[in-house]
Amino acid sequence: MTDGLRWVCEAYPFGHTLVFCEGLDPEQVLLRLGARRESLFPLTRFEAQEIEVRNAADEPYDLDHLDDLDVEAVEERGFLRPEVDAVLRAGAIEGWAFAVQASTSYVSARDYLPALSRGTRVVTACRDVNATQRVEYAVGGRVLSSFDPGLPAYDDGAEPEVLGRPPGA
Repeated sequence: MTDGLRWVCEAYPFGHTLVFCEGLDPEQVLLRLGARRESLFPLTRFEAQEIEVRNAADEPYDLDHLDDLDVEAVEERGFLRPEVDAVLRAGAIEGWAFAVQASTSYVSARDYLPALSRGTRVVTACRDVNATQRVEYAVGGRVLSSFDPGLPAYDDGAEPEVLGRPPGA
């Protein structure tokens, strides 16, 4: 038995964006989110977070403390620039690809759902350091449901009823 997705909040206590795409592979998800094919590179969660923190620092620091990271390869792919404000990681499980970002500065700040959901279904969940939350559901380029889980009755998607409503919402 697993804890479902509860681990996400524990792993990313200062915010996260989690994206699920049906029938796509992880590379397709990253490309639809704006990644360049030549920038794809395997990273651990810790490495991705360290790169984001390093890039946001007033004075960027070296990453020599990450023994297993090929810093030269990461630099060649363009990860170590101040304008790189997001590092997304992706994988797949049971017919769904997923992407996760340790903060919400990139994915939630862009209108990515139409392109991402073209020809498929997409579910996203975002939470930032201020506890602002958003759940969105898109199909075939249309955002059908988009709401704060604390206020599910205020859905500004095209078809808010598509996900159903808990009693009293």
